[in-house]
Amino acid sequence: LGVRPDKAALFFHQKAYGEFARWRITVEQFAQAVREVCEAQWLTDEQIRAAHDAHIYMVDLEVRAILDELRRRGVSLAFATTTNVWQTHRVEREFHALAGLVDDGRDGIRIFRSHEMGMTKTDPEGFPMILRQLGIAPEDAGTVLLVDDSPGACEAARRVGMETHQFDTDPREGVRKLRDDLTRRGLLK
Repeated sequence: LGVRPDKAALFFHQKAYGEFARWRITVEQFAQAVREVCEAQWLTDEQIRAAHDAHIYMVDLEVRAILDELRRRGVSLAFATTTNVWQTHRVEREFHALAGLVDDGRDGIRIFRSHEMGMTKTDPEGFPMILRQLGIAPEDAGTVLLVDDSPGACEAARRVGMETHQFDTDPREGVRKLRDDLTRRGLLK
């Protein structure tokens, strides 16, 4: 689209992206911030959205199999995600691999989206609010395991007493380490 690579690299690494994930700025304000940080005033809102959506990862089917196994074993699941309205639409509404894991009231899985909460997992009130909404008392936070690839999210969870597993994004190691850890914790066989 004619954007210099060093400027395009700033797309997700700017203050406006975090504000968009917290729904503190509108789609239009985010698009304008992208144009400014990329020094590309010619970009249309549609081009910015298409570039954003092109960088969304798909569901790892091996992780999905672990989630299904946990559900069969009666483990309660909830998802906390730093996301925005674009990601929610594309990931939850368009990717069929998520069917059955969407918070639609049928299966009891709760999804906590940053843009709906007005905060991210790393914000000081993020996990306390999630625990409250799940009906988990602060003194019972240690019964909750967060699996996340973000060191910041894991640290925020530990600060409120939650257990954590930092997911290794190396495709060869991530799923194996997760399965081993869940087995060690008695959640999987």
